[in-house]
Amino acid sequence: EFAVLNLQVSRIIGCGHSHCGGIRALYGEVHPAALNLAQWLELGREAALPVAEPGPEVLRRTEQRAVVLQLERLMDYPMVREQVEAGALSLHGWHYVIEDGEIHVYDLQRGGFVPAAQADNAGTGPYLPHPRDEGGDGLDPSGVPWSG
Repeated sequence: EFAVLNLQVSRIIGCGHSHCGGIRALYGEVHPAALNLAQWLELGREAALPVAEPGPEVLRRTEQRAVVLQLERLMDYPMVREQVEAGALSLHGWHYVIEDGEIHVYDLQRGGFVPAAQADNAGTGPYLPHPRDEGGDGLDPSGVPWSG
């Protein structure tokens, strides 16, 4: 709220990372005394897949689903929705793959995450980019300078 209303940011990045302990914890038991942890994990529960024991691919997909969930939840804030719909704010989803030292960006057109080095945007989605970024100013739809 503060960033949108007071600082008037033009971009928000929802970011997750590989090997996330919080994501792994979604699939396990939480100590009964860890009340704050249990409450925090509930925020990401919707991203979890219906499996008993998650393997590496399930964990990776859950990490990425949690990033998209962040973007969707941001749109629940009236001031965020208003600014996105007015073209004054864009949302971007990033997933940092620690072992590769690489960021994968959410690409709505491709329907998933792609390595930033192979992306034609900076993780725009699931909402439209700023109209002002499409105006021939040398920037791609995400506001990143075109390469090449």
